[in-house]
Amino acid sequence: MALLRVASNCYPCLLDRAKFECDMLFTRDEDKKAAVEELLDFMAGNKGGVPALMGTEREFIIKRRSGKADPYRELKEESNRVARDLLPQAEEFYEQSPDKIEALIRIASAANSMEFGVKGHDFDNATFGRAFAGTLRESLHADMDELKRRLQSFDKIFYLTDNCGEVIFDLFVIERLEEMGKRVVVGSKSEPIINDVTAQELKSFSEVDVIPTGNVVGTVLEHLSEEASLLLNDSEWLILSKGMGNFETMTEFDQRLKGRLIYILRAKCEPVAAKLAVPRGSLVARAV
Repeated sequence: MALLRVASNCYPCLLDRAKFECDMLFTRDEDKKAAVEELLDFMAGNKGGVPALMGTEREFIIKRRSGKADPYRELKEESNRVARDLLPQAEEFYEQSPDKIEALIRIASAANSMEFGVKGHDFDNATFGRAFAGTLRESLHADMDELKRRLQSFDKIFYLTDNCGEVIFDLFVIERLEEMGKRVVVGSKSEPIINDVTAQELKSFSEVDVIPTGNVVGTVLEHLSEEASLLLNDSEWLILSKGMGNFETMTEFDQRLKGRLIYILRAKCEPVAAKLAVPRGSLVARAV
């Protein structure tokens, strides 16, 4: 799949999230304006880049200007609490589903709804609970036969996480995969970036085998730890890649992973939806 480059509607989305974060962190309008103007200068000098990496620079700007190493800390903790309250719904959905593999993929993709500040994607921790049950039953764009074949044929899975909140459901999925006899290693961020879960955070409330994957939005080869790079390039490992940031960045090299990569996400923005040839907002599980 060809690398996903910034589209015209990526720019307002990047700025909308910057405004969302500035409103969360700054009280003075001049501080908000300065941060947004620095981002504008960066975008003007980096035309045609990868949206996730432009978003990474936005995060670096706002973290530096705010002095907050983890601007989303409170929202991430709240998202985890919301997800834990909703987890019984996912467990019940799984138990009642005749197709367990499809149920797990639906849970993993529906959980990717837990994302803040994406233009056109309405999400709020306080209201997600009312929508979650319906989300699990939405149309899923997936070649389920191929997904099942891959999950059956690989004994080792490298599971690349995305957001806090969402990761509570990922842990449920991982437990079920381990019950099927799979060895699962989780890849999470090496330090805070947007609302993504970090390896350190995951270790604080889970006993999964987790390794750091870098400090940028998405998965970028030159930022990977040596251990993560080894797993990514080992033909014995199936890669389950969660979220839009991973999709945006991994399109640069996903042909190297052909036959052992599955993207799982909600296509929350138009450029990603267009790249996947699905309606915006769709649940997607795409085998590469």
